[in-house]
Amino acid sequence: MNQQIFLAINGLAGRSQFFDTLGVFFAEKFLYVFAIIIVALWLDKRLRTHVYLAVLAAAVSRLFIVEVIKRIVNHPRPYEIVANIHQLLADNEHGMSFPSGHTVIYFSFAFAFYGTKYFWPFIILASLGSLARVYVGVHFPIDIAASVIIAAVIAAALRGLFKKPISS
Repeated sequence: MNQQIFLAINGLAGRSQFFDTLGVFFAEKFLYVFAIIIVALWLDKRLRTHVYLAVLAAAVSRLFIVEVIKRIVNHPRPYEIVANIHQLLADNEHGMSFPSGHTVIYFSFAFAFYGTKYFWPFIILASLGSLARVYVGVHFPIDIAASVIIAAVIAAALRGLFKKPISS
């Protein structure tokens, strides 16, 4: 089923120059734009805790959880095992597809803003960036799903560190 969903999404690539360009942007460059948006929100004192949580959750999720899982599982990337895909993003990496590092960062950012007006827009942006990774042919849907779960768990676990202590 993972490959069928991958083929359904990736099969849309190569039909429109506009959507292919958009897909490559969201898959490759959007991470930087999203990070700049998160850092810019630090200027609002009311959101600083969320920004700190976003950065910490992204760092812990990506550097410690995802990196360890990638090395243990070492699952091949779609372009290594699926014939006739639309590989829109030149990627020389081999293996270590599962889970997606980009996706765990996107969703760590989004989940850090739970309870704010930015949460749902960030979930939508994280979803677009993550689906683009499948669209361009560098990740399977299961890579994305696992990363969303990791980001949710780590952001929720770290949220407790940022709660104000109860005063007596």
